[in-house]
Amino acid sequence: MSVTADLDPSLSSRQRQRWAAFGLSALLMMVLLGAFPYQHWDFIERSSILGGIVRKAQQDAEWWFCLVTPFIVAWLVSRMRSSLATLPLQGSWLGAPVLVLGMILYGFGYKADTAYPGYAAGQLLLLGLILQLGGLPWLRVLFFPWAFFVFTWPMLPLESLMAVPLRMWTAKLSALVLNLIGVAVTQEGTGLHSAADELAGREQGDLFQLDVEEPCSGIRSLFSLMMLSALYGWISLKTWPARGILFASAIPLAMLGNLVRMVLLALGCLAFGSDVAIGRHLNGHQEMSFYHSMAGFTVFGVALAGMFGITTWMERTLETRAVLKDKSAPAAAPPAGSQTWAHLAAVLVIVGGGLLYCAGMDTAYHVGPLGIKSKMPSLLAGFASTDQPMTAREKATLAEDVRIDRRFYTKPNRAILASIVLGGAEKRSLHSPDVCLPAQGWMVSNARPVTLDLGGGRNAEATLMSMYRDVEDAQGRRARLRALNLFWYIGSDGSTSATYQEHVWRTYRDAFLHNLNHRWSLLTFFVPLKAEAAGLEDPFAEIQALQDTEAFLRELMPSLWAS
Repeated sequence: MSVTADLDPSLSSRQRQRWAAFGLSALLMMVLLGAFPYQHWDFIERSSILGGIVRKAQQDAEWWFCLVTPFIVAWLVSRMRSSLATLPLQGSWLGAPVLVLGMILYGFGYKADTAYPGYAAGQLLLLGLILQLGGLPWLRVLFFPWAFFVFTWPMLPLESLMAVPLRMWTAKLSALVLNLIGVAVTQEGTGLHSAADELAGREQGDLFQLDVEEPCSGIRSLFSLMMLSALYGWISLKTWPARGILFASAIPLAMLGNLVRMVLLALGCLAFGSDVAIGRHLNGHQEMSFYHSMAGFTVFGVALAGMFGITTWMERTLETRAVLKDKSAPAAAPPAGSQTWAHLAAVLVIVGGGLLYCAGMDTAYHVGPLGIKSKMPSLLAGFASTDQPMTAREKATLAEDVRIDRRFYTKPNRAILASIVLGGAEKRSLHSPDVCLPAQGWMVSNARPVTLDLGGGRNAEATLMSMYRDVEDAQGRRARLRALNLFWYIGSDGSTSATYQEHVWRTYRDAFLHNLNHRWSLLTFFVPLKAEAAGLEDPFAEIQALQDTEAFLRELMPSLWAS
């Protein structure tokens, strides 16, 4: 005599447990990511983490793929429902510490008013829910959808970190290819300029001047291509090594696509002129031409073609003997109902308690004052100076409330370009000179921390960079230009940070511990040295330049402190 499912009390209990686990997980993730007001994205009112991602995607269409990722994850999970249906809820208490760590990060980001700890918390909390409610068998099945969920988060810090190296490589490879096909170009940092031609009476850059800016570096397309390669590899390939190779190929394929794009732009300038191939400058803004926009599609065209080709090759070679095995854990006897309810209760206590703690925090956005005065004197210690106002490109690149006071100080035996970049209300509104200067063609040979005596009993921890670049004169002789760049950051309370990473950490630490959102200032002093023949550099020139700069700072800084 058979027993129907609706008469089996244990089956009914297991169904209730499953629905409770699924419903609780979905509800908590929606509250944590989609409803709880997490950050002052617009400095007026708080909105959720997902609301901030929507805002970022509206500002920059390159991040729209982040909004699609959760739907892809849901589709991946739906494909696994037959495997999941055979798995009982065998929750593991390993999920509890993961949930605790996730809520600590969530609370830190909420108090510090920054999204990135919230992104990490979202990933950890999802992992903790899978472990706490389903256990290791569920994690083995859901590992890829969980890992794929990472593409939900805009990788802005990674973008800044990787953009300059990719820009440099794209510029170098583009210059190499163009010269090989007979288009003479000169590379200066991330810039590509048509070479001078004395016979034709053309100077350098007359035919075209291209700059591999961040949108052309490959970094913007890289993240979306990495997402596509991960998804395509999971669906099309059977083994993890093959999937890993395809995923890693996204980086060179993005660079190859952008290389083709730069070559097309250069050839378009020669054939149709720069206005048609690139666009026109109108009131300091670059208006992209139709040709320029269409050339951008080559990035994805080349990358996707390469991705399909690599996949086809691996299917025919690496995976000819691969057999897809079902590694799902076999169905096992369900755990006791009280154990499953205990796991659910622990989830409610950890996550619910964390949310209550966040709701009780003082989260008013208090932006500190500038820790330094914003105007440098025109005459100082024998130096005369000229004002160097912000360029149109700087105004377009930096946040609206960021200002630059810059003066070029000179005297007979020394020149110093002094810049004070006054940050805005946004926490990470400043950049790092060690990122910007290589894009201008400078090679950093050494960077080290130094302690500066700023006069008036104040010291500062700073970073000193030694740089060089090789140039040719009109006769084709090569010379080496060298320079020093000294920089540090000053917070609202007068504290100093020697590096970009340190000033970011102090921003988050003081926002969490002291409810102080620093308005940072970046002080940078660029000191050019005399041009010398490569290999014959004066070893004492840098020492003398540093001593002169320190003496200059002891005269300058006492007049700049805010208090």
